[in-house]
Amino acid sequence: MSILDNQTDFNFDVEKDSYRIGSRIKKIRMNKGLSQAELGAAVGLTADRIQKYENGVRKPKNDMLFKFSEVLEVSPWALLDPNTMSRYGAMYALFEIADIFDMKVEKTPEGRPIGMCLSIDNMNPLFEYMKAWYEENTRIQTELEVATTDEEKNVIKQSYNDWKWNFPKALVDKTAKNLQKERLKSKIEELQEAYEKLNDE
Repeated sequence: MSILDNQTDFNFDVEKDSYRIGSRIKKIRMNKGLSQAELGAAVGLTADRIQKYENGVRKPKNDMLFKFSEVLEVSPWALLDPNTMSRYGAMYALFEIADIFDMKVEKTPEGRPIGMCLSIDNMNPLFEYMKAWYEENTRIQTELEVATTDEEKNVIKQSYNDWKWNFPKALVDKTAKNLQKERLKSKIEELQEAYEKLNDE
């Protein structure tokens, strides 16, 4: 029997991208606790139009996708079909694969993060992204273990969803902050040298 005889595994290929985009909008909208009417009002559409988008009957144009992403407070990457030719797109594909197939981000014996059983060499452009994902996932799991109420757990899970849906914002912000700290440290050292030189004179 040919692998192509099993049509179940090819649903993703035959479904229109409008359906997949709509499914993501619906999932995130529900996770954020918004009704179709509330989301519609925020982007200037009716609840009926939102329902059509979520059911894949209509596909939102790019400007509307950006409106959705702003209102839902997520990256536009979280709504689109992942473009695996891009590092960001590849990360969103991995997020979705992990969610769909209940996969875990784990560590190799050498201490390097892996995902979906694919080891990532530290020279690979995805390495830092996978490392950041592993560290965030580990932080979330640790917080969930010590959380005592469902409300606390929901807040922790929501923070993880926000981290994924806004990727790589947190990583970029952290990098920018580190660069700023290095510049400030260098400037402080220069000023300290100038100060000491004046004292010596």
